[in-house]
Amino acid sequence: MRGDDFFKLASLKKKIEDFNLYVAGLPSFAKNFSRDSIISAILMKDVEMLKNQLCFCALKQGIKKDSLTGEEPGKIFHEYPGFKLRGLSTEFNACDTTALFLIGHEFYQRWTNDKDLVKKQRENIQRGVNYILSHLRNFLFIDDPKFSNGQKFALKVTYWKDAWITSRKNNEPVYPVVYTLAHIQNMRALRSAAKILKSDYLRKISEKMIKALKKLHDLDFGFYIAIDKLGPIKGISSDMLHSLFYLEKSDINDEQLKKILNSSKILETEIGYRVLEPKLDSELKGGHYSNQVVPFEQAIIHIGAKKFELKKVQEVSSRILDVLDSEPEQFVIKNGSVKKSGPDPQLWTIATKKYFEKTIK
Repeated sequence: MRGDDFFKLASLKKKIEDFNLYVAGLPSFAKNFSRDSIISAILMKDVEMLKNQLCFCALKQGIKKDSLTGEEPGKIFHEYPGFKLRGLSTEFNACDTTALFLIGHEFYQRWTNDKDLVKKQRENIQRGVNYILSHLRNFLFIDDPKFSNGQKFALKVTYWKDAWITSRKNNEPVYPVVYTLAHIQNMRALRSAAKILKSDYLRKISEKMIKALKKLHDLDFGFYIAIDKLGPIKGISSDMLHSLFYLEKSDINDEQLKKILNSSKILETEIGYRVLEPKLDSELKGGHYSNQVVPFEQAIIHIGAKKFELKKVQEVSSRILDVLDSEPEQFVIKNGSVKKSGPDPQLWTIATKKYFEKTIK
């Protein structure tokens, strides 16, 4: 890591309740986000960062149902402390962080061969597993504020693209909803838990979740973005390239992979993959517009593409490195120009730069 990147990373380090943790970005995301920190630690292969974040997640793990924050027993927080929005708190407004907590444990144990952390957090891991199991309906992972005794969340969407969903009033799903990427992440989480807990039962549940993917299959694009109470939410999204990080080759067939690759061509830009197809821009009134390229997602896509031996996808996603002279949250492509947007520095953008600098010689 270059000297300036080292100091930028250090600027994001913060002691919170005796844990050495990282905030997501400065100046506007100066809080600890489970998603950002776990993914950043994985991209940088930073064992200490990962361990500290897993310990803090376990400490702050949900213990009750709370309609104000979205808390549920076993659920891992989204951001700490939460932010007040729409009369509610964002603290537990994420349906993928519990999955990342379990996946993070698998990475930690694989890297260190240290089984003590799993022993210490076995109860937390099991509670995380129970949270996921409680959200399964016909082996699809669903989210709904009713799980926390609420009517809505502070955030409109509860996976990483949390500002909007297409094709719905006010860009918000009609609950209950299945986000395809979140379903895949939670499937992978049970697979991770099965390994670290040596549970054949959880392995079988994860296999049934893979089979349930056929219910999310879109004949045109590979998979729907989501399915909510009103039906499928269609569109070409970076989610399916993103999902290859969590899937194994045996999880999807050649036809599904081909459709994902063909449809994702429209997402290609000179600096990586945009988050959504351009024609859906008019539906969005805020958040991650389709003309945005998010650096961390390029690293996640690149890792999945390597696993699936997709050289073209590797090449497109790696283009992001050319514009990472600093570490903004995202880039906006408009009228042929590329402009930085969001906090700079951003934790997982620093992690993305480090990943690509080590990976691309």
